[in-house]
Amino acid sequence: MMNENADPADWQIPDGAPFSLPRQLRWEAFVTAKTAEEKCRAWLDLICGRVPDATAAAVLVESVEAKTFVPVAVWPNVSPDLGRLGPVVERALRERSGVVQPGGEGGDVLHIAYPLMLGNRVDGVVVIESACNDEDVELILREIHWGSAWLANLLGARELEEALQGRERLSGVLEATAVALRQGSFQQTLFEVASDLRMRLGCSRVAIGLVKDMGVSLAVLSDAATFERNTPLVKAYMAAMEEAFDAGKPVCAAGESPEDAADARKAAAQRRLVALAGARHVLSFPLSLGAECVAVLTMERAEDKAFAPPEFVWLEALAAMLAPVIRQRVCAERSAFGRARDECRKLLERFFGPRHLVWKAVGSAVLFVVAMLVLVPIEYRVTAKAVIEGEVQRVVAAPFDGFVGASLARAGDTVKKGQPLAALDDRDLRIEQERWASERDQYDKKLREAMANHDLTAVQVVGAQFRQAGAQWALVTEKIERASLVAPFDGIVVSGDLSQQIGAPVETGKKLFEVAPLQTYRVILQVDEREIRHLADAQPGQVVIAGIAGDAMPLKVTKVTPVATAQDGKNFFRVEAQLDHPVDRLRPGMEGVGKVEVGSRSLWWILTHSFSDWLILTLWTWMP
Repeated sequence: MMNENADPADWQIPDGAPFSLPRQLRWEAFVTAKTAEEKCRAWLDLICGRVPDATAAAVLVESVEAKTFVPVAVWPNVSPDLGRLGPVVERALRERSGVVQPGGEGGDVLHIAYPLMLGNRVDGVVVIESACNDEDVELILREIHWGSAWLANLLGARELEEALQGRERLSGVLEATAVALRQGSFQQTLFEVASDLRMRLGCSRVAIGLVKDMGVSLAVLSDAATFERNTPLVKAYMAAMEEAFDAGKPVCAAGESPEDAADARKAAAQRRLVALAGARHVLSFPLSLGAECVAVLTMERAEDKAFAPPEFVWLEALAAMLAPVIRQRVCAERSAFGRARDECRKLLERFFGPRHLVWKAVGSAVLFVVAMLVLVPIEYRVTAKAVIEGEVQRVVAAPFDGFVGASLARAGDTVKKGQPLAALDDRDLRIEQERWASERDQYDKKLREAMANHDLTAVQVVGAQFRQAGAQWALVTEKIERASLVAPFDGIVVSGDLSQQIGAPVETGKKLFEVAPLQTYRVILQVDEREIRHLADAQPGQVVIAGIAGDAMPLKVTKVTPVATAQDGKNFFRVEAQLDHPVDRLRPGMEGVGKVEVGSRSLWWILTHSFSDWLILTLWTWMP
């Protein structure tokens, strides 16, 4: 039992002399220990008192901040040469079991390490250096194992306390974040967040500033619904916020004099705010989203209570939750112009800022292509449908009303000058020719009789009838001669086929055949009305005919006619061109595609001028 008359000062373990305490005082020191470090030191002193020939020992626990194992208690004294126990500690952590290995050069001491397990996790290590023999190792391990329950309870209590603190911290962060997520205007939301933080952190005033255009603008004050931005206090707040924004980390200052000039220079704006606002402590805490700062919190305390490390941890957790909310609300309340400006700025940062090599490569390629499109001129050619026609095209028509008697040629046949193409039925004409010949002979006989009788009246009458019969006979004879339709010149029959119309009636002037010469052709281009303005006489070009697509024949524009024809809902103008070197396989009626060179244009104009013309016409149509 603990000695009630003993001096409490005697319960503490004097550094450097643990063996000087009696056993009862060691237990009393262990029971009355107030902190975890004191309890670990007293526990280690008890264990070492039961280990034979112990020379050094230490208890190592995991550090929450650094996630490494650090000594929390050392026996008998802290000394630099305790690093010799490091290898056995590392081995115990790696193997997660008790480890015994020789220590020192002569191997006269043993290093014993035993891990402290909480579930499946190692939370601490007990290491002892002892000059014992091998038979005592089992005893030492047993003593550590039985006594480790105290340390396990201590570490479990520490984890429970950390979990409770974490839960409390998380609950506060979630409540503050819930305030930021309330519906309403963004300005009102920030004011409620500032008021909530003022009460939660025990501050006299909390200000929130938003980062905009690489600067900080004061948004709200917890104790003022409105404020004048040109007042010295507001300017001091903005300077303090910009100081934390430039530093990229929390900056705090107290009302007392700085310890050194360097600290004074680092927190100069905070100290000016302290002096101007009459506060005891000021803290400016940036709210960052990744590497980007979106807002800055500035907190004042009028009482002499500095901002503690747990509060910094709480603020860091709050910043992780609050920064995305502020960023989302700021982006949501931007105007259309602001959104466009921000998107353009992001795009420019990708092209001209650091990183984003893919964007830079694509942008360079696009810039090069655009430069080529705008600056490099190429020959522009107007494309149009082309039709081959004979330079001279003669029509063979029906000379009189009649019937088709014979068909001697048809479209596609090559004919010579004077070669019969067809013949009309001349049987009725020959009968009529005989009739008029008979009447002419009769009138000739009557004329002679009248002349013999010296009947002048009869001579005049019969003479007139004789001449009329002769004229009618000559007319019929001419029709019989013209009944045979012949080719007017050497060429090819372009159109006309009467082989299926034998005996069919024809009228005077009806087109029966079209004949064109073989070696003289012209090209008819059907140019769209949107391109006709580019064409002029004597412009060169080329034409490719469907039947002989392998050869592009040169041509030259000879005439731009003002005649337009409608086809497929579009207007086309007739443009005539002359072939420089026609080929033998060329025939009238062949179709193809012709291209006329009209001068140099930029590739961008060539690709977009059709759309530009359409857009200009559309705008002109809709303009008042």
